[in-house]
Amino acid sequence: MERKLQITGRGKLAVAPDMVILSFDASAHEWEYEKTVNALNRKVEELRTIVEAVGVERKNLKTKDFSIRKETARNKQTDTYEFNGFRASHHLELELPLDKSLINQLLVQVAKSMENLDFSIAFGVKDASEQQQQLILLAIAKAKENAALIAGATGVELLEILDIDYSYRELTIRSQHHDYALYAADVKSTYEATPDFEPDNIDVTETVTITWRIG
Repeated sequence: MERKLQITGRGKLAVAPDMVILSFDASAHEWEYEKTVNALNRKVEELRTIVEAVGVERKNLKTKDFSIRKETARNKQTDTYEFNGFRASHHLELELPLDKSLINQLLVQVAKSMENLDFSIAFGVKDASEQQQQLILLAIAKAKENAALIAGATGVELLEILDIDYSYRELTIRSQHHDYALYAADVKSTYEATPDFEPDNIDVTETVTITWRIG
């Protein structure tokens, strides 16, 4: 029986973000389907107009999710659920360079012009290909280092590599989302107050599994 040693190496990096991802959730609730869709479309168009007004192309505001559904409400007298109109929602994302002035200018205009449109902020890296290559090399180096350590400690010899297992996927570097409620009562009158953020580095990892024949 062939003797093998299989080791998984993990590459780790802390990457400084170079962009911000703004997420907006627009919604509308009306009794009729057509009125619901039109009300939602007006909100989204208003948001696109604001984006364009601060010098960002409106096409950069991308749809990530759209839904419309029937709403029901419980009738306590009959203990049944009755039709209560339609609710439509539109989740949109906008990627921007890490420019505080531009971001704050946009958010101030959204707060002034639109009601009940909270947002969240995440940070990321526009092109992660270089970091992905670094992570793969680090993972391979770690696997080799650990294999040599184990082989030396157990008195076996590392021979040729039999297999390398790496499941390629395009690396996407994103932080968690940070929610901001612009329309809470205590901040509604202070439209010029916008988030003063300083994004932390984002931790990312990749793994590579290598199998050696050992003697």
